[in-house]
Amino acid sequence: MEFSGSFTHTIDGKGRVSIPAGFRDQLLDDHRLVLVPVPILGQRCVDIHPYGEWQTMLRKLEGRPKFNTQNLKFQMVYVGRAHRAEIDSAGRVLVPPAVREYAGLKRDVVVMGQSNLFRLMDEETYRKVMGELDAEAAGDPSLFEDLDL
Repeated sequence: MEFSGSFTHTIDGKGRVSIPAGFRDQLLDDHRLVLVPVPILGQRCVDIHPYGEWQTMLRKLEGRPKFNTQNLKFQMVYVGRAHRAEIDSAGRVLVPPAVREYAGLKRDVVVMGQSNLFRLMDEETYRKVMGELDAEAAGDPSLFEDLDL
């Protein structure tokens, strides 16, 4: 799967947010998602995994040492907070209240592609993070040099 781009959406009164049409097109065979509230770059947001991608990640995790401290922390912070969801017939997903609260999701949000998953962030938080990243990149032209892409 290939999710890219950023899209501004609104969370409705019931806590539903539209999934961008281009993302939905890639999820035609399976409308199941896994929502994970998580801190990224010092800000709280929600990672949204297509169910198949989530299963692939869990299989990789199962192959790692069970009591490794790093694995235990990841399971607590990431796997333990996961919520299953499904895209409805109108192309929306219900974000549970606890997830909305954790991520500080108010009315206006941004859905952004992150390769094999997408991320949901409050629009104000998104603007702050992107402003900081833009300033950092402008001040350090070699910022992404070590990615070897």
